Amino acid sequence: MFLRRIATWLVGALFAATSLASVVSPASASMQAVAVKAAQGAVGFIVTYQDGVAPIAANGQPTGENFAQVDLTSSHDIGLNMTAVRFAKGLTPADAADALERIKRDPRVKAVQFDHQLSFGAQSLSKSPAAPQATSLMTKSATAVLNVKAINAWSASQPLAPRLRVSWSAPKSLNGGKLTGYKVEKSWNNKTWSTAVASTTGRSITVTTGLTIGIKVYFRVRALTTVGKLVATGAPSVAAGAAPSTAPFSPKFVSSNVIFSGQPATWSPQSLSERGGIPVTYQVTATSETGDSQSCQTISNSCIPPSMADGVPYTFVVRATNALSTSSSLEITDPLYGVQWNLYSKFSVHAPKAWEITRGKPSVVVAILDSGMTDHPDLRGQTVAGYDFISSASSARDGEASGAYLDWDSNPADTGDYTNGQDSSWHGTHVAGIIAAAQNTLGVSGIAPNVKIEPIRVLGANGGATSDLIAAINWASGLHVNGVPNNANPAKVLNLSIGTSSASACDVGTQSAFRSAWDRGVTAVTAAGNSNWEATNSYPGNCVPTINVGSTGFSGDASYFSDYGPGVDVSAPGGDDRDAANAPAGSDGMILSTLNDGTTGPVDPASDSEASYSLEEGTSMASPLVAGVVALIYSVRPDLKSDDVYQVIIKSVGSFKAATDCADTAGQYGVQGGYSMCGAGIVDAGAAVKLALSYKP
Repeated sequence: MFLRRIATWLVGALFAATSLASVVSPASASMQAVAVKAAQGAVGFIVTYQDGVAPIAANGQPTGENFAQVDLTSSHDIGLNMTAVRFAKGLTPADAADALERIKRDPRVKAVQFDHQLSFGAQSLSKSPAAPQATSLMTKSATAVLNVKAINAWSASQPLAPRLRVSWSAPKSLNGGKLTGYKVEKSWNNKTWSTAVASTTGRSITVTTGLTIGIKVYFRVRALTTVGKLVATGAPSVAAGAAPSTAPFSPKFVSSNVIFSGQPATWSPQSLSERGGIPVTYQVTATSETGDSQSCQTISNSCIPPSMADGVPYTFVVRATNALSTSSSLEITDPLYGVQWNLYSKFSVHAPKAWEITRGKPSVVVAILDSGMTDHPDLRGQTVAGYDFISSASSARDGEASGAYLDWDSNPADTGDYTNGQDSSWHGTHVAGIIAAAQNTLGVSGIAPNVKIEPIRVLGANGGATSDLIAAINWASGLHVNGVPNNANPAKVLNLSIGTSSASACDVGTQSAFRSAWDRGVTAVTAAGNSNWEATNSYPGNCVPTINVGSTGFSGDASYFSDYGPGVDVSAPGGDDRDAANAPAGSDGMILSTLNDGTTGPVDPASDSEASYSLEEGTSMASPLVAGVVALIYSVRPDLKSDDVYQVIIKSVGSFKAATDCADTAGQYGVQGGYSMCGAGIVDAGAAVKLALSYKP
């Protein structure tokens, strides 16, 4: 297995500055300067035309070209009645600002903003027969039924279901009557009796309802006889009792299922019913990444395996065994799981607690709007068809167009974003593994390994355009975009591990796309940014509504690079290499996930054993953890709306009483310079899924 360490990603998938176009008065030099600044990097307009106005005028040119007084070309729909129109050639910021002011005066135009080419950087879960009529005093009843027995009737096909078998022999005398059946009665104390079966013609029954595992219940039987039309109920038999037993229930972890040398493996104490009603022995097996295995045995709920290597994480499994069967705790066989502290440690998202309820459903789709994806053994079978929304052929580098402007296509494969002296990041592949890497015997585990991911390419070698991102949001969430086949698998969750490296406002078009998706029950999750400043500066996380995510390290502190402030909704582990000394060996305090081994173009692994994995850090790594938790919530409650999911996430955050800058000693999340460092707190997957099950909108 190839574990590659690459440079720390301090500033995840970054766009260059973008801002809203301002209405500029020619007489105001200061306002003109603002307009010119807003036009920097502009490659065209995003236009909303008045109702009934065609984007292409009668002369075959984009509508509004005469007002703009510059050459426009390549008009195309991007959804929500918005059209992207490009400049035929590059303009200076001043000329672009002037053109914007002129096209605004066209009465056919409802709204217009700049479209920017954005620079790219790394942002790195049997009804009984009716009883005969009452007896008559003229009929003598049968004597007592003989040989009543009650025994456990456990079935391996239903290992957790309590079952008892009650049998008997016919009474010695019917006293002249005709036997019509038997009445079976039940008691918990051998004193007070109730009817279990009103009438049965056989001489045995299997009881499957009204039982409690491990608790003794008593039975007695009476013969039912008739003489003519007269009915009699015989004397009660001697009572026979038994306690039903089953296989033990699966043990549940107290917190983590990863331990280190000298630490106990601990699980929740099991009740009598959870033990199957009979004595249980627990066997713990702890296995390291290298396959070293240690074990211990106990009748308690904790034991320490001997001879474990110091500083090495061991994933443990506890097996509960009674006289009937064995049941195992949640078992994770991915060999690198022990390095994934972001899933199981104290300040993690507590994924194992969520996995005891759900590991996600394939019907839930998470769209990853990023650099695309490469082939990886840990991601095979985990995807649905995506799309490539990079409009620039030079940025896409996919060879599917000869320099054409609109290079959208159906192949979202990441062809590499290498630049001078810097290898390709394979950013989208790393993000995909954090969400949904398969739980198998290979590599790592995603937080929601049973959901599907939908790779959508919006960032290439030269970044991506605002208009491309808007189109991708609309298409991913199920809206029609002209020129693109409708999405056969609309997403319930969008993950955008992208952000700006310089202060950038959210534009009207992107905001509209997010709002439309949110209102239709599609929840967008964004990375807050890696500039260690107010998150309200970083686009598109500063758009509303999204769940904007900050980053924390192994010890629960806000990562040194993470954006903060009112713009951060919640936080999740995104890594912090400055906290490496406290983190598990092999993790360097960062987040391990899938990657490609190519330096420029992608390289397909020759075998599963050559699959590549990488340690990275950034709010890019925190955002997909939260997107995965949202997917687990939708897996158990598909009826919830985006506002409901947001409330579930906020109300279930971890409240750790630790001396960190995310929680002071009173347990209140801290502030720095008046700004919250971690939003509402660190997301807790186990608590969120549990709350979702009972949440009432």
